[in-house]
Amino acid sequence: MITLSTRRQRLALWVVALVAAFAFRLVYGLTRELFFEDETQIFLMGLRYYATGAWPYFGADVVWTKSEIPGALQALLVGVPFKIVPVPEAPYVLVNVLSMAALAAFAWYVKARLPQLPTWLVWTWLMTLPWTLEFSAHIINPSYLLAPAIAFFIGFFEAAPRFRLGKIPLAVAFGLMGAAIAWVVQIHMSWPLLLPYAALAWLAGRDLGPRSMVSNALAFVAGFLIIAAVLFPTIAAYGLNFGGGTLRNLRLHPVNPWIAVTTLARIFSFASLEIWRFIATDDGKRLMVLLRHLWIVPLAVIVWLAGLWQPIWMLREWFRTRSPFAEWAALKWLVVGSVALVYASYWLVLEPSQAHAFYVLAPVGFMFAAYCWTFVDSPRWRQIAAAILLVNVVYHSGLAFIQAPEHSLYRNRDVVATAIRLKEPEMFSHRRAFAIDGGPIALDAESRPYDSRRDVQFSDVQFTLGSRRVGLWTLTLRNGNDRVAYRDVLYLTSYRDQRGEVVVRRSDYIKDVFQPGTVTRLEVNDGFVSEAFATATIEVIGAEALLPIR
Repeated sequence: MITLSTRRQRLALWVVALVAAFAFRLVYGLTRELFFEDETQIFLMGLRYYATGAWPYFGADVVWTKSEIPGALQALLVGVPFKIVPVPEAPYVLVNVLSMAALAAFAWYVKARLPQLPTWLVWTWLMTLPWTLEFSAHIINPSYLLAPAIAFFIGFFEAAPRFRLGKIPLAVAFGLMGAAIAWVVQIHMSWPLLLPYAALAWLAGRDLGPRSMVSNALAFVAGFLIIAAVLFPTIAAYGLNFGGGTLRNLRLHPVNPWIAVTTLARIFSFASLEIWRFIATDDGKRLMVLLRHLWIVPLAVIVWLAGLWQPIWMLREWFRTRSPFAEWAALKWLVVGSVALVYASYWLVLEPSQAHAFYVLAPVGFMFAAYCWTFVDSPRWRQIAAAILLVNVVYHSGLAFIQAPEHSLYRNRDVVATAIRLKEPEMFSHRRAFAIDGGPIALDAESRPYDSRRDVQFSDVQFTLGSRRVGLWTLTLRNGNDRVAYRDVLYLTSYRDQRGEVVVRRSDYIKDVFQPGTVTRLEVNDGFVSEAFATATIEVIGAEALLPIR
């Protein structure tokens, strides 16, 4: 018998667990990159909206074609929190509220479909998946996809007769799909991937009669219009050009069939403990992170092995023919259809194949993985799962500890906080040159003369080859301008043979902000240098000039 006291204890335990999960995800998100280009641009959209009050007609940039995604939603999601609490952490709180609520809803829905799975497994797994940590907890546009993606697929599963449980009304299911598509339209170029699912669910309901189909279509449109309200000003202002040039991304071209195989692996990896890609931006940097923090290596190996095994196991389960679930066959073919859809889409677009490009389909992988768990569920596997999930949490806590001072907001919080407080976006960065109505693309040089190649200087340069020939530069950087700050110092490295001829040349950015007069010692990781060379040089070739904070 469950007493009132027992219910209160359970409620208290749930509250503590949810608060702990939210805190963990929020702190992890705060330790991720901010001064990288894409994160900076998304943050800057919201900062400009907050600072100027000008309506943001466009959202994220599509760099491949120098176009912009239409609609105000992205800038509002970042900028409105500043109006409530003008601190750098404000938009992080909102994106984590959205993603946490979505993951909680999906955990509830998975439990409704598969009540035999342990609650702790479903919730902990979804809340701590590397993909849901990396792309829903910090400021970058794919982080704003998880919530609408989950809303869409809960709606899809409840709208499609083969999957329907009856947990929400049909009208709500179609409304969720419409609202989710309107959301994704303003955040990411992957929104067309959702259209076939909505059409399939709608057509599959034809047995309910024309009246039901009309009602479902109206619910879909109503959901779409609610979220599209912040897209309509762009249409009104720019007319037929409201697309921001995104049609330039369309280009018919053949795609290697192997991409279909990698797409399947990536959909399964969304639901797995994939970590290698998230340690750093390239293998050279990943290697140095691990070598310099050997204490995290055993944790990383355990999680990495689990993440490697999970997609293989899920593939094996796909071939399972016997299942207690009537919808199992339909779910398997939903996975196949999703892979085919993504593969076909790459025939039509310019963008290269990347997992985050179809992250909006991650809930398909989540649901398939949950069903796979039911086939191996046992006391022994629950113990193994608990141990691996615990190691995963400890590993990500360690990674956050390592990377917070190197890449996150807290590398240079004072710059961001001052830009917000004084409503001066030019203290933080400038929008890309092709951004429509993005404000000044560079600092005015008349009132503050500057020359980045003259002002920013490298001295006391030392070069070493690290493990596996990772090129490591140690140097002193000096900003010699007393009225201008600089960020994103662009450097060029040249490796020459004994005859003085260049064998390899590279360029990259030092992703930080350097105030006037700054003199600092830093290291530049130039990745693997596999070519034989005799001499190496590094030089400044540019930097973005900013207003100083003092």
